[in-house]
Amino acid sequence: MSRRVYYLAGSFAIAFAAAAIVWNVVGARHESRGDPKPAAVLGGLADAVKLAESNDPVAEYKLAHIYATADTLPGNKKQALAWLERAAAHGNIDAQYEFGHALREGDGVVQDYERAAKWLQLSAEHGNADAQYALGQMYRMGMGVPADNAKAYMWFNLAAAQDLPGAAVQRDVVLRSLSPAQVLEAQADARRLNAAGAESSATAR
Repeated sequence: MSRRVYYLAGSFAIAFAAAAIVWNVVGARHESRGDPKPAAVLGGLADAVKLAESNDPVAEYKLAHIYATADTLPGNKKQALAWLERAAAHGNIDAQYEFGHALREGDGVVQDYERAAKWLQLSAEHGNADAQYALGQMYRMGMGVPADNAKAYMWFNLAAAQDLPGAAVQRDVVLRSLSPAQVLEAQADARRLNAAGAESSATAR
């Protein structure tokens, strides 16, 4: 009986030690996988906040995306949109497009076509092809702006010049509804805006 007891006790001790080793290894792996992401996010957040508080539009835009993509931060959507609007107001072209798009779609904010058109136009005038395409759609459908096929053609034409998928098709569809005089005027406006956008980009560099 004593041998059996010792045998069983020894077996339990070995099993317990093995379980402890496995637990420690798995736990260590879990911690090594789980900890870096929040630390990296919070570190990037702190750096971005310092710059964003000084009205740096690039930092404000970065901060908006940190809030939008980080699962560990509270109030993500609201904070992301607040910083996105701030970056847009300080002249970040990508932020202007993204905030205008959010307003147009009602994504996390009250849908507002008029305000959407304002931000999209600012971005489009500085050469953002996505904003140019979106604005072309709004002019074609009369969303937030008076319906105007000539302006829709102009914006689609600019977006198509940047090889944005679908822009050339939309441009050519709208073209059929315009008179020759309207086409010439819209093309002249497109050339002017294209030149102004190129000059603005060169100055920014």
